[in-house]
Amino acid sequence: MKPVFKIGNCEELNSSQAVLLIEVGEIHCCFAIIDYANQMMVQLGYYTADEKDNANILQMVLDRTDELKQSFRQTIIGYYFPESLLIPSKFYRLEETQSLLQGMYEKAENLVVSESIAEWNMYNSYYVPASMHELLSRRFSTGNFWHMHSVILKNDIGDYDRGKLFVDFKTDSFSVVALANNSLLLAQIFYYSKAEDVLYWLLKTCEQYSLSQNAAEIILSGLIDRQSAVFKELYQYFLNIQFASVENDIQLSGAFDEYPVHFFSSLYKLASCAS
Repeated sequence: MKPVFKIGNCEELNSSQAVLLIEVGEIHCCFAIIDYANQMMVQLGYYTADEKDNANILQMVLDRTDELKQSFRQTIIGYYFPESLLIPSKFYRLEETQSLLQGMYEKAENLVVSESIAEWNMYNSYYVPASMHELLSRRFSTGNFWHMHSVILKNDIGDYDRGKLFVDFKTDSFSVVALANNSLLLAQIFYYSKAEDVLYWLLKTCEQYSLSQNAAEIILSGLIDRQSAVFKELYQYFLNIQFASVENDIQLSGAFDEYPVHFFSSLYKLASCAS
């Protein structure tokens, strides 16, 4: 596995007073440790998988990171997987949803997880590798599990009458949650290899849902900066682009000073699920 970021430490923090946040996808795994009393993020690790260890990225991070072997006040896990269905609560039926996911994706080795998003009166049902979910459930028996699309919707998203797209970047993929006129329009993960791929999908989303490129807000987070080819491409086509800020009253220790705060936005949002 390849380390992307290794920031800070929690040597002086009693883990029983700390919250552990973990986000895991097909080829990445990241974690953050928060001092619960001070609501301060003190440590973060972000790793991507080599081709030879794609299936084992989570196991490798857990085995090689001593801090993750402690007992925490609370553990919150966010899943970043593309096979996800958002269903209005009045139409949700567990058995039907499982059959629908199986018919669409045909992944027998995966487990169907469903969760209620009460704020939107809907359910999110999604596939997770069964071995991964079992590993996390054993290691963190009191952990809370969420899909990252659900996490975005559970956070304060502000006004979105004219359209708002939350776009979060990983090393070779990005997620889009699009909203307008009091409605959720889209929640999807896309893969890309060049900047033009990102532009294509965002323009297509705007066209499909009749969103104005001049009026819609584009909120960028994750592994993107102003010097990147992706940002320069988007800047030519969208008028209202901004980077995500720190949310939920989370503070950052001094070790984070040299990094743009939007790099770790998905983990700040995950922290909102702590209690």
